[in-house]
Amino acid sequence: MLAIAHEHGRIHKPRVFRDRTQPLDYMDDDELISRYRLPRECIMELIELLANDLQRPSMRSNALPVSTQVLVALRFYATGSMQRVTGDVHGVSQSSVSRCVTAVSTSLSGKASKYIHFPTDQRTVIHDFHSIAGFPNVVGCVDGTHIPISAPHTNENTYVCRKGFHSINVQGICDAKLRFLNVVAKYPGSSHDSFVWRNSAIYQFMTQQGSQRQGWLLGDSGYPLSPFLMTPLTNPTTPAEVLYNRKHSQTRNTIERSFGLLKMRFRCLHRTGGCLQSPPSTCAKIITACTVLHNICIDKSVPQPDDVDDEDHHDGDGDHSHDTATAHNNDDSNNSGGRVRQRLIERRFTCS
Repeated sequence: MLAIAHEHGRIHKPRVFRDRTQPLDYMDDDELISRYRLPRECIMELIELLANDLQRPSMRSNALPVSTQVLVALRFYATGSMQRVTGDVHGVSQSSVSRCVTAVSTSLSGKASKYIHFPTDQRTVIHDFHSIAGFPNVVGCVDGTHIPISAPHTNENTYVCRKGFHSINVQGICDAKLRFLNVVAKYPGSSHDSFVWRNSAIYQFMTQQGSQRQGWLLGDSGYPLSPFLMTPLTNPTTPAEVLYNRKHSQTRNTIERSFGLLKMRFRCLHRTGGCLQSPPSTCAKIITACTVLHNICIDKSVPQPDDVDDEDHHDGDGDHSHDTATAHNNDDSNNSGGRVRQRLIERRFTCS
């Protein structure tokens, strides 16, 4: 038969049947990044990292392998599609997808401090920010964004944000490379940015540092001006003040880009992906887990999605009228912040 096939110039290749539920066996890195946001090496490292938390004592109850649990969760994070659809891709039930997402998110959020933290030596961060627009001594940019969730069963009204949908108000601080240095993902959507800020551990830490601080954060008008948080001037009148506001905006844009990249990379956080269907406590873990993966992608130089929207996170924020009033009140009561800002403008933004 083989000889006959040679005579006619045709050699029949044996068909290869791939297990479509095991993408690591047949997808290349480009395909894996497109569908799971991470290349093979990163996925394998993630499986090893989470193995102790996800490994079941035995297979008596047909427990899913760690690799399957991780891939199912990554697929959900990347697409935000219905859990039943994610389950069909990997040959598991919707309830199994829910358990995988919860387990992986819990494990990743428990390891967040390893991946989301301020560097010990902040000189590199300050240099990177300065290279953007010449704004000095910046150690991070802060802002809030709203992640849509389904209406919770308890305290439902407190989760309705200014745009009228249920959400968690997430505060993030990033560096110039769009890497998150701090994330707070636990407050309901009705919470204002200034409230989340004043009740965060990073606020308490920077307050206690006093004169030992290496630099300051940049925030928009929704945050109170202080010696360690520079905000824009509401009504700049001099060329120096106008220049300060422009450089401030150019530098602070990094946090908007960070949130935009996070949501485009992990569509479960984007409004086009619907909303997170889990209880708020689990949603908070999913958000933190995606932030951890976002930092891993940056550390490993994983290519960005093509459709990053820098301004996306403002869809949930609306205006800062209430927060701005709060910030103005704090300007009056916290003259030290005003003095620091004025000194900065006079020394670094006044044209000679």
